Amino acid sequence: MDYHLEQGLLDQQLVLGTGKSFIGALIAKALHLLTSKTILVVCYTNHALDDILEGLLDVGIPSDAMLRLGGKSTARTEPLLLQKQAQGNRTRDQWTIIDRSRQSAEVLYERLENAFNQYKSFKLHLSDMLLYLEFEHPAFYNAFKVPDPEDGMTRVGTRGQKISPDYLLFRWQKGQNAGTYDRDVRNSGSEANRKIWDMNYDTRRQHFQRWEDALVQESIEELATAAGEYNECQQELMRTQNTSLSGILRNKRIVGCTTTAAAKYGDEIRTFNPDVLLVEEAGEILESHVLTAIGPETSQMILIGDHK
Repeated sequence: MDYHLEQGLLDQQLVLGTGKSFIGALIAKALHLLTSKTILVVCYTNHALDDILEGLLDVGIPSDAMLRLGGKSTARTEPLLLQKQAQGNRTRDQWTIIDRSRQSAEVLYERLENAFNQYKSFKLHLSDMLLYLEFEHPAFYNAFKVPDPEDGMTRVGTRGQKISPDYLLFRWQKGQNAGTYDRDVRNSGSEANRKIWDMNYDTRRQHFQRWEDALVQESIEELATAAGEYNECQQELMRTQNTSLSGILRNKRIVGCTTTAAAKYGDEIRTFNPDVLLVEEAGEILESHVLTAIGPETSQMILIGDHK
C-alpha cells in the first residue's frame, strides 16, 4: 500500500475509532484512491447513511466525488444532496416545463381531492339517478320523466306540494303507482311505460340497486382516473427534475442512498451502474433490497453489519 495512503488511514483511525463503519470507510477510500471503480453505498436508515458518508468525508474523500440521493441530510452531508447540485445545470426550457408540471399537479391534486371526498361521502340523489338513466337507460327515463303541463299550470301532488322532477322515480322505487300521473301512464300509447310501471316491488328494487351500484362504480372510476392522472403528472415532473441527474452521476465516484431511495431512484442507479456495492447495516436489509441495488457492472459487494 502507498505510504501516504497508509499513514493517512492510520491518522483517521484516531478520529473514527475501530468499528465496522470505520473499516468500511477505509475500504471505500482505498478503492477511491487506488482504482477507478464507482461505489454505491446503501443503508437501511438515513441516520446510518449520514454516518457513513461523514466517515468518508473524514477519511479524506472529497465531497465533489460523492452524491447523496434522498431528501434528508445532516449539516455536513447537505452539500452532497442532489438538490444542491442539479439546480444550476437546468436550462430555462427545463424550468418552464417544471413550472407547468407543478401547476398541472396542483390542478390534478384538487380534482383528486374532490373525487375522493365525493366517493367518501357518496349519497344517492334521485336527480343524479335520473341523469344516469337518461343516458344509460332511456326507456326507464322516459317512464319517469314528469310531463310538462300543456296549460302552463303547475301541477301539485296529493298534499298540495309542487311536483318535483324526481316525483315519478320516487314513487316507482317505493313500489307505488304513478300517483297524479297514474291515469296518464295507463292511457299512454307506450307499451314500455306500462310494463315498467307494472313491475312488482322486488323487480323494481333489483333494477334500482343495479343503477345505484353503477353510480357508485362511476364514483370509483372517477377517483381512479384522477389518481392515475395525478401520478402520471408527478412522474413526469420527477423525470423532468432528474433530467440532469445522469450527467451528475457520470461525474461521481460514490453515490449513497437508503433502501427506500434505491427503489425510488432505480433508473438513475442503473445509469450510475456501480462497480462496487457497499451495504451498511447489512443484517437489517432484506436480500431483495440488496439485489435490486446491483447493477450490470457490479463485480463486488461489501456487506457491513452485525451477524445477529
